[in-house]
Amino acid sequence: MPAQDDDAIDALYAGAFEDFVPARDALVKELRAARQRDEAAAVRKLAKPSRAAWAVNRLVRSHPDEVEALVEAGETLAASQEQLLEGADPAVLRAAAEAARALVDALAGQAEADGPTRDKVRATLHAATVDPEVRAAVRSGRLTREASASGFGGLEALIASGHGQAAAPSRKRPAAKRKARGRRAPEEKPPPGPDPREVRRLRDALRRANEAEADAESEVDGARRALEQVEATITARRRDLEDAETTLAAARTRRERAEAAAAALDASQN
Repeated sequence: MPAQDDDAIDALYAGAFEDFVPARDALVKELRAARQRDEAAAVRKLAKPSRAAWAVNRLVRSHPDEVEALVEAGETLAASQEQLLEGADPAVLRAAAEAARALVDALAGQAEADGPTRDKVRATLHAATVDPEVRAAVRSGRLTREASASGFGGLEALIASGHGQAAAPSRKRPAAKRKARGRRAPEEKPPPGPDPREVRRLRDALRRANEAEADAESEVDGARRALEQVEATITARRRDLEDAETTLAAARTRRERAEAAAAALDASQN
């Protein structure tokens, strides 16, 4: 796709939430008029972002440095997880996760959203720190659906994991206390994490629900615009009818006057 068309698509995702569909349709018409049919078809398929995804896209443009810092924090977090598997200090992972969480909270607080929508923005930014695919989508500024980490708590789980691994040695009871009780005290175990299969199932369900919501929003926008066009047409036709009735009334008056004049003339001649 030519660079100017790519810029036009970026403008769609940078614009006002309510303007996406009409702006997209206008771009489609412009491309068709320029005989760029393949490009027009591609633009026509662009999905309108959900409200939360739109707010994230706006953050990418209004706070680019902070978003880039969030992306880098996610990459640092991934590297820290790899280091932990190789025996690194869990405090490294914990520090990376806490830094990422601070960026998420700061950005979410500046989003053009509130209530449940802001919660979805925060969840999406959380997901970007732990999921490379979400991170790339957020970075593009063309996000169409909100996302989520494991139970909206990916960072919290990593922070808790870091604490748990750092504190593990101190969870064993002292030997003297074990002997005094006459038996070996079992070591405390951290609570099991979420089932990965259940997490994937919930993520898929959330993704499908978000897609269905966005598709429904697009359909509502299209139906509303079609209704407005029909109402405008009806108003215009009603004015045409009123003008025609006025013209008919004037013609009828002229005809009646002509008939009266002709009758008077006949009567005078007789």
